Amino acid sequence: MPNAGINIDLGTLHLPTERPASVAAAGWADIPEHGWMLIGAAVIILFLLPEIYKLLPALAGCLVRGRGNIEVEHSVSTARTRSTCSRLLSVVVIIAADRYGLYAASFIAPWSQPWLRLAELMAVLVAFNSLRLITHGFLIGMRRVRPSHEVRLALRRGIYNYFICFALWMLVSLCVLVAFSAPDGVIRWCLWGELAILWLITLVREGQILHSFCSGLTTFLYLCGLEFLPAAVLVASGLVL
Repeated sequence: MPNAGINIDLGTLHLPTERPASVAAAGWADIPEHGWMLIGAAVIILFLLPEIYKLLPALAGCLVRGRGNIEVEHSVSTARTRSTCSRLLSVVVIIAADRYGLYAASFIAPWSQPWLRLAELMAVLVAFNSLRLITHGFLIGMRRVRPSHEVRLALRRGIYNYFICFALWMLVSLCVLVAFSAPDGVIRWCLWGELAILWLITLVREGQILHSFCSGLTTFLYLCGLEFLPAAVLVASGLVL
């Protein structure tokens, strides 16, 4: 006898509204333009390897003492090589930041516009560096005691030395984490942690340079304007915008 009270619908398939985490993680690599970006990053790294090898002793000196930054600026060829390496490695760091969402402000273009997204991330980095240069010029101009030219350059461009150290550290850690199939969230937090450590080292070494001709209070105020303010603007724009 037919059961008129039961209505079975076998023709409707209900799919989840959200993509699984594995699909979302693979989405970035599925876009062809991102593959070309990775190839470009590999070419940049191979091109810079000889220059980075020459810079390693100078970078090691910057990590262990503040005066190492002044010694880098004392050698014009070393400073020029350092600046070139930092500019080219910024492309590699930005690609990694895009891949793992290190800076996820809402105004950054979606994955469907990868080249625009890369350009916007580069513009954020340029804006951060420009703010540092503006505050540096303003704060140094206010002081009656003028440091030497090499000291001013070390204060303004010393962060580039630590940026190269971060980029190298990032590449090594990424190779290890990806080899062990670490989740994107773990990789993201590891990169944030590495960036924070290198930024703290930058503060300590810049403070050592400043303390050679400034009082402790002036050193703190200078670091607030040169480093804390641009960093706070960068973090706040990523969290709020």
